[in-house]
Amino acid sequence: MNRDRVPELAGSSSTDLDGVFRRARRASRAFVAVGVFLASASAAAAAGIDHARAALEAEGKREFDAAIELYTKAIEAGDLSKENLADVHAYRGNARFFLGRFTEAASDYEASLTVNPKAIYPAFWLYIARARSGQDGRAELTKNSARLKDLFYWPGPIAALFLGKATPKAVVAGAEDPFLDARRQREQLCEAHFYVGQYHLLNGRTAEAAAAFKKALATGAKDFVEHSAAKVELERLGQP
Repeated sequence: MNRDRVPELAGSSSTDLDGVFRRARRASRAFVAVGVFLASASAAAAAGIDHARAALEAEGKREFDAAIELYTKAIEAGDLSKENLADVHAYRGNARFFLGRFTEAASDYEASLTVNPKAIYPAFWLYIARARSGQDGRAELTKNSARLKDLFYWPGPIAALFLGKATPKAVVAGAEDPFLDARRQREQLCEAHFYVGQYHLLNGRTAEAAAAFKKALATGAKDFVEHSAAKVELERLGQP
């Protein structure tokens, strides 16, 4: 998910900012990359856009509380486009997730999906946030993942893993698409290892989770939110 830089957004330009979950297809079905966030903002949406840009800068510095406050201002401005509003909710959800505020994060991912029901990655994060806050989100994930044509094709294996229909090994194998170039394969592997790590974490296997998060970092896919999130999870596990 190549534009999903969460703690590493400080270098983003003001006119081509990375959005977390608004992904543009970079291959026919195997790889979902992230599109351009706030790139087509109109002058009429200046207030919300300005707050969102400031929030991205704060999040890039890992100033998550400040980022949340600014994302909230962007949302309350009421002038974001529908697509940008979905992105900002997802971003605020990430900031809350990184602070361990999983219930609040889930509310944002749910809001993002309400605005943009065609998105799929917020559905994964919503499931994880629900589970981390002690809720069973499998029925919700089943409903949200119905938009995927086939759980065999990426990112379908991620949903299959959380729904008990795939093993961690199968998820990693599913990310290794021979039709992708080396860079894109590394990016999908970053996603795979991160979600495998979450799967292990949710099942109380912290050693396996830490190993998976380290593998996510080893891919070098620094533009992906999963890469940044793997760092956060390792810090939570006392393994920075």
